[in-house]
Amino acid sequence: MNIEENINKIKIILSLKKLLEKGKNLQKEFKDNKIVYSYHEVASNALLRKATVNDTLNGKTIPKATTLISIVEGMGFNMIDFSVEFDSISEADIKTYINQHINKI
Repeated sequence: MNIEENINKIKIILSLKKLLEKGKNLQKEFKDNKIVYSYHEVASNALLRKATVNDTLNGKTIPKATTLISIVEGMGFNMIDFSVEFDSISEADIKTYINQHINKI
């Protein structure tokens, strides 16, 4: 895997984790809201295996486009929400992730 692929992989992971966290925060504010905040619920809503969601969010795999879309929509967001998060990832965010997960990349 080249450097560009690693950077994109990290940005996907961080973007999904930000959306997941955003979903958790929204869930706290609106108790009847259907925002999803667990891997199990995301997998169930996305019609994917929990292992697929887990592997994607933990950086073990790079999702295909259809899987990525399913996960994002399974969280209750859309691809515009994902792209906003993706574009907001800084070099510092990437370096922090690398330092924390050096053995996983």
